[in-house]
Parts: sequence; structure tokens; C-alpha cells
Amino acid sequence: MPGSDSARRDAGRPDRIRGIVAQWPLILVMVAVWCALWQDFAPHVALTGLAFALLILALFPMPSIPFSGRLNPWWSLVFTVRFLADVVRASVNVTGVVLLRGRRARGSIVGVPLRSHDDLIITLVSHALALVPGSIVLDVDRVRSVLYLHVLDATTDEDVAGFRATALDVEAGIIRAVGTREDLELVRRFPSSAPPAARTEDRRGPADPSAARPPKEEA
Repeated sequence: MPGSDSARRDAGRPDRIRGIVAQWPLILVMVAVWCALWQDFAPHVALTGLAFALLILALFPMPSIPFSGRLNPWWSLVFTVRFLADVVRASVNVTGVVLLRGRRARGSIVGVPLRSHDDLIITLVSHALALVPGSIVLDVDRVRSVLYLHVLDATTDEDVAGFRATALDVEAGIIRAVGTREDLELVRRFPSSAPPAARTEDRRGPADPSAARPPKEEA
């Protein structure tokens, strides 16, 4: 009936608004990107970016990104400073490799097992590593929480181990800034490596949903 359809639409509006508000981390990122594109972080530019971000989320609803609900300002600042320093250092190293070796420069595809299985943490880590010159994310194994990257000038086992350690430091910094308390505990227990696979089985879902169903008993 027309009346019932209208009532359902009216009842669904608060849920839709709450869904948009719950995505405030994504909204902040979109506003930051808008200001960066305009190269202006003035209040009126930020408000315009906020309006466009809300309009995009209203017209093109996206799955909500789970957020731990915690934000540590100090560790966020520490991560930002370290990230900018890594970008500068990597830019100098890549420039040196290109100028000194040119086409003789070689790289490796490196798999980096992460501690966290949180989608937001995996996304932030992959973007942070991709933004540092010299590494490109090729694939993400979401089920096992493994990143595969092409790393420039990583030709020995020591180079690969050093890059894995750097990637885990990046993940640890992001977890300290916005990660869950469970992931923080993993950083404390495994400061320089990912936990053994057996310890993460209960924290991730099966790759195939049908695998979680118990087998049928034969008559």
C-alpha cells in the first residue's frame, strides 16, 4: 500500500543518516583529499569538501568501513612524522639507484604477512607502503592478511628481511594510532613479526562461506 511504503521510507531515513555519520573516518579522508587537490585548507574549502563528501555518500552508498573507535593523537603524530621521513629517505634512495644503476637496477616481489586482519588496517598499511617511493602493492591476500609488493633494489635475503621489518613497523604505527585493542596486544606480543598462522585462525572468516557449514551426515 502507498501509505505503508511511505512509512517504510521514513523509517529507513534515520538508519541511512546514521550509516553516513558512522563513516566519519572516510568523510575526513575525502575532505582532506579535496583540500589537497585545491592546495588550500581554509575553512570554506574544507566545508565545501564536506558537502561534496556527504553528497557522494548519499547518492552512492558504500559499505561502511569498520572503525575501532579509538584514535590516539600522539601516535598519529608520531606515525605522520615517521611516514614523511620515510618518503624523503626513500625518494633519495630511489634517485640514487636510478642515477647510478639505471636499467641494471633489480627488484623483488616480497610477501609481507601482517599481524592485523582488520580491513581498515590492511588498507591503510597497503596505501602507506605504496606511497613510499620504491615499493608498489601488487596484490592483497585478505584472507591470510598478506601483502605482495614489488620492491626496488631488494635483491638479497637481507634486503627482503629489512623491507618486511619496515612494513611491520608501518603497520605497528598505524595500529598504535587507530587499531583495536586486540591488534595492540598483537603488536606487544609480536613486535617484529606476524603471529603464527595457527593463532589467527579464529580471527578470520573462511575464504569460502560454504566452508563454514558443517558437513551433512550421510544416511
